[in-house]
Amino acid sequence: MGQVTLRSLGIGLLLAFGVGAAVPFLSLYVQGSNAGAYFTSQIAHLLLFLLLLVVNAGIGSIRRSWILQRGELVVIFIMTSLANSVPGLISYWVPLVSSPFYYASPENNWGELILPYIPTWLVPHDLEAIRAFFEGNEGQASAIPWEVWLTPLLSWLPLIVALHVATLCLMVVVRRHWVENERLVYPVMQLPLAMVQDDERGSLIKPFFRNGIMWIGFSVPVLTGTIIGLHAYFPFLPTIDLTIPFPLFSSRLSFATLGFFFLIQREVTFGLWLFTLLNNLQETIYRAIGWGIEQEPAISVWSYGLPSLVHQGMGAMIVLVLGGLWVGREHIGNVFRKALSGAPDSDDSDEILSYRSAVLGLIGSVGVLAGWLWVLGIPLVGIATLLFFMFVVYVALTRVVAEGGVAVIYAPLVAPDAAVSAIGTSFFGVGLVGLAFTRVFANDLLNFAMPHVANSLKLSGQIEGGRRYLFWGMLLALLVGLGGALWMLMHLAYTYGAINLRPPHFIWLPNYVYDYTATQMSSPSPPNWLGWFHTGIGGGVMGLLMLARRYWVWWPLHPIGFPISSTFHWMAFNAFLAWLIKGPILYYGGVHLYRQVRPFFLGMILGHFAIFGIFWIIDSFTGMVGNGLFL
Repeated sequence: MGQVTLRSLGIGLLLAFGVGAAVPFLSLYVQGSNAGAYFTSQIAHLLLFLLLLVVNAGIGSIRRSWILQRGELVVIFIMTSLANSVPGLISYWVPLVSSPFYYASPENNWGELILPYIPTWLVPHDLEAIRAFFEGNEGQASAIPWEVWLTPLLSWLPLIVALHVATLCLMVVVRRHWVENERLVYPVMQLPLAMVQDDERGSLIKPFFRNGIMWIGFSVPVLTGTIIGLHAYFPFLPTIDLTIPFPLFSSRLSFATLGFFFLIQREVTFGLWLFTLLNNLQETIYRAIGWGIEQEPAISVWSYGLPSLVHQGMGAMIVLVLGGLWVGREHIGNVFRKALSGAPDSDDSDEILSYRSAVLGLIGSVGVLAGWLWVLGIPLVGIATLLFFMFVVYVALTRVVAEGGVAVIYAPLVAPDAAVSAIGTSFFGVGLVGLAFTRVFANDLLNFAMPHVANSLKLSGQIEGGRRYLFWGMLLALLVGLGGALWMLMHLAYTYGAINLRPPHFIWLPNYVYDYTATQMSSPSPPNWLGWFHTGIGGGVMGLLMLARRYWVWWPLHPIGFPISSTFHWMAFNAFLAWLIKGPILYYGGVHLYRQVRPFFLGMILGHFAIFGIFWIIDSFTGMVGNGLFL
């Protein structure tokens, strides 16, 4: 099995369940700094930190041969990182499947427009069990009526498994091209790579933790977060406001985000903040002349910005993905030749899955997704449209995370909105009810599995031997993490009442989704041709930007910032600051000085996560609610 040992898989699965359970507890009950959103794998980083400094150091002082080796630590990190990604899906699934019968009333007319078109197998129907879920048992633990939830769970399971198998297989197909051919930086993985790096002496304490500059960087967010966190307990103490009154952007300082942006090329950070600035200027002009500002019925609150600009962003995302496929066409062709004919010149021995298995798994899982959506009642053309936009958003955001280090990001136009805008609400008909349930996995993607899988496959290069076993470890970690999240959420709901947890999830979210769907059904709309026009504009501009970067060496603008320019404004200052700091370092000190100060920014990322972890523990024991430190 190489370095993918039974010990590492066992520890990884145990921790995956714990991570899955911890995220809804911290996010929905403690309601502090968000543990489950974003693509930073915060808890996974903290667990790796503890395994290296506490577990390995303690065990190694007793018997050196018992310590976890680098490959095993990487396996455990990968599994906990993936488990960190799935509670976000549960935080959409449970509210949407539990709420239709609880919130239906004569006033909202769901009984006529929504409930008749929900398949009986899709949601629980026991009204008493649903009431107990939302209203709880006055803080007293009670038995979870799993039998009520069994049919919906089993009905959704094929979709959930197929979704994650498709994610794993697709990332296997593109891994070599992204990692070896294009040499993407994968900034989010630079910290764990540095943490597990050995020295020639093989010391128990890794070189990363013996670097004084790293600890100086570590102390900055820890001290800042301590001041902010203590202010929540003792309001008479001073606090620190990290909101930046910057004239060009409305933004907040984020230590981890600043650290990630420092690790990438300056041309990327330049593009990130400049395209955001240009988007703000474009929006100002559009509002002044009244162009493209009319509210579109197909656009929900999860599509951020003016209708014209979110369509422009979607067009850019489409070209980013299709252009990436064209650039990587030789590699992708080799993958399919290896899958179909076993071409000997294409080597897949270092992948977690053979190319044949990856291609067949991708085709089969997408087929399962399409079949499930058809049974749900969505028309075939609607299914094709939805899946196209969904995978465009998935791959585009994953690319932005892998290349741009943007760990906190939204899609400009979410897939269900894009599908409805493209072909019209009237085309979907009563299938709009089924489309509402796709928001579980295709909506506000602050956290989903694909970026974590891409990052994990980058990290898998540190594992010597046994990588084929890693596929099953990754898939099991996703499912076990999902199980942990579901168990904890059910426990919290049936004890305290779902309506007493974080309000947006169980009050605002389901009411908005079904009210929005009811409005669409009662007021059908045709395809949005103006939206198509703006999508074409965005795609055309993105195509020109990608061509300029590919053929003009002097071209200063990296195009990765353009597709997300309408949703990036709250992080733009961090990109600007990283660009500003890194310039003089490279100009006056070159690569040597950059390497010297790099541990400071890695330490700042780790300190950001560490102070979150400290206050998660403190707040859990004291009962403090809503003590969010910073982004």
